[in-house]
Amino acid sequence: MTIRKESKGTGFLKEVSLFDGLDNKVINQIYGLGLIQNFKAGDLIIREGQHGGNLHILINGKAEVGKSTKGGKSKSKELSQLVRGSVFGEMSVFDGAPYSATVKAVSDCDIHIIRGSDFENFLQNHPAIAYGIFKTLISSISNRLRRTNLALSVKEKR
Repeated sequence: MTIRKESKGTGFLKEVSLFDGLDNKVINQIYGLGLIQNFKAGDLIIREGQHGGNLHILINGKAEVGKSTKGGKSKSKELSQLVRGSVFGEMSVFDGAPYSATVKAVSDCDIHIIRGSDFENFLQNHPAIAYGIFKTLISSISNRLRRTNLALSVKEKR
């Protein structure tokens, strides 16, 4: 993994649904909060159970989200695929809990990582922007929960 601050441009942030409707000035401010880390295919980006607190945004490459199965830590069930613009780790920013899943690079990836405390400070200082971001975030998490509930109910009916 390599860490760098060089500019990849802020264009990828305009593709992130969490930041829909934000103007270029705000997008640039959010970009300035983070660093870009590079991961090689096969690298773990975050590990389930690891202390969380950072917001991650996939700039390029592909990654997969996996959850440990009851059989042990070596077994994992793939939950989803992440592509450009995907946001992950966001729950731990606000609840302070460890990461709830593992994210592994499927191909070489560049990830924009914002420390949770920096993101929280930004939101506290920009309440109107925070409202829009929180509304989108709540909608996203609610949709995930609904999909999980549906998947579990389908599984139980079998």
